[in-house]
Amino acid sequence: MSFISRTFGALRPTYVIRAYVIGAIFFACILWLHLQTPDTHSTTDKVVMLAYLFACTLLFPFAKLVWDELRNVALGSNFFLMNAAILIFLKLVVNMMLWFFAVFVAPLGILYLWYRSSDVSTTGE
Repeated sequence: MSFISRTFGALRPTYVIRAYVIGAIFFACILWLHLQTPDTHSTTDKVVMLAYLFACTLLFPFAKLVWDELRNVALGSNFFLMNAAILIFLKLVVNMMLWFFAVFVAPLGILYLWYRSSDVSTTGE
C-alpha cells in the first residue's frame, strides 16, 4: 500500500483527474468506433482489446507525466507562440499516442514517481 500512496501522492490531484478525463474520452471514442464496426472478431479478441484499452486508460496519467517531464527538461521555462488550431491538433495527437502506448511508457513514469518520492531522493544521500 505504501507504493501506491507514494506513487499517487507525488502527483497533484488536478493533474490526475484531468489525465483520467482525457483517457476516458479516448476510451469512449475507441469503444464507440469498435461498436460501429461489423462483428467479425471472437469474444476473446474483444475481451483482450477492452482489457488493453482499460489498462491504457488507467496508466495514461503516468505516461503523460513522462512526456511532461521530458518536455520540461528539453524546453525549460521557454514557451512558443503558434497558431491555436495547430497547437490543439498537436496536443491531441501527442495525447492520443501517449494513451495508446501508455502500457509501455507508464512504467517509466511510475518508476520516476517512486524514485522522486523515496527517502533517498528527498534526503540527498
